[in-house]
Amino acid sequence: MTSPVARFLPVFATLSAVTPACAPEPEYPELEFRTTCGINCPPTNSPHINDAPFPELSLSGQPNSAGVTLVGLSGPPGNAALHPLVVANRDELVVLDENDDVLYSGADLVGWFVLLEKDGDTKTGQIVAYNPTEPPLDDNSRPFTTYAIAFTDASGPIVTTKNVCPTYWNEPANPVLTIIAGETYDRVGKSVDLIDGDWVTFACKDEAAFKAKALGYEQNVGFAQTGAPATRQQQDATLKMITADYCGTGFSFTEQNTSIFWGNTAGTVVPKVDPNDPDEVEGIEAVWDDEGAICLTTPRKGDVADVQAECPVPIPDCANVNWANMSHEWVTWKPL
Repeated sequence: MTSPVARFLPVFATLSAVTPACAPEPEYPELEFRTTCGINCPPTNSPHINDAPFPELSLSGQPNSAGVTLVGLSGPPGNAALHPLVVANRDELVVLDENDDVLYSGADLVGWFVLLEKDGDTKTGQIVAYNPTEPPLDDNSRPFTTYAIAFTDASGPIVTTKNVCPTYWNEPANPVLTIIAGETYDRVGKSVDLIDGDWVTFACKDEAAFKAKALGYEQNVGFAQTGAPATRQQQDATLKMITADYCGTGFSFTEQNTSIFWGNTAGTVVPKVDPNDPDEVEGIEAVWDDEGAICLTTPRKGDVADVQAECPVPIPDCANVNWANMSHEWVTWKPL
C-alpha cells in the first residue's frame, strides 16, 4: 500500500493522511462553498481520492499504511464493552453477539464509539448520525449508507466537536462518510490498491472514492446487471475520470467541485443534458480507460500543453481519433 504523508487535523493528527502536493488541500477554518441548482446541474469532480483521517482500516487489527490499527466499537456509557467492527451487507456497521447474530445495527449504533490506536495512543470518534438512504449518482437507484463520525478537538482555547471529514469539519452531525468494504485505494496513483475482505475504506463525500461508490463502481454491488462488481480496470478508469488524471501518473488537472458531465459505456450513468446541445455543453473533454485519458480536447484546468508536458506519452485530440470505436469506460463533457 502507498504511504501517505502525515497532515494536521486536530486530535486525529497522528492518524491522518494527505493527498499529494499536486492536489490542493482543504482549507481551515472556512467551510468550502457548496451550491445547489436545478435538475440539469452537472455533477462535480474532486482531485482527491479520499481525505478521511483514517482512510483504511483492517478488520483483523493489522496496522494501515499510517500505522493505525482498529481497536473496535464501544457502546455508550452503560454499554461500554468492546466489540469487533463488522461490516454487513453493502456498508452497514453491525455488532454481533456470541452466536454471530446481529445485536446492534443502523441507528442503534448512534452514540457508539470507534476506537483506533497508534503507537500506544488510543483515539476515539463517535457515531453521531446514520443515513441509510444516501442517493446514488448512477441510474440504478441503489441508495447506500452514510455516517457522521465526530471527534472532540481540545487543541484550542475552546473545546469543539468536529466531523472527521475535512471539508465538513464544522458540520459534526452531517452523515458524509461511507464505508467501502473489501478494498482500499492508492491515493497517490489514484487507483484501486488492495481488493481484500479484511480491509475497509472510510470515504468522505465530495471525494473520488465516495463518488465512485455512488456511481456503482465498487466491490459490493453487481455492475450493470453482470452479476459481478465492476472490475479493477473499470474502477480505475472511474477514479482517473473523477480526478482528471489524464496522464495516469496521479497528477490531477482540476480543482475541488469543478463541474463536469459524464456518461459511461454501460449506460448506467448518462449525462444530465444532451452532450451535443451547444446551449448546455462546451464540448467533449476526454474519453477514459483505466490508464487515464485515451483522447483529450479541453482540460478542466490548465491547457493541453500543460497536460502533454506531464504525460509520458502524448494524448491525441478527441477530434482526431475514432474514439467511439476504441475501448473505453467513460466520456466527459465540459458544461458551458
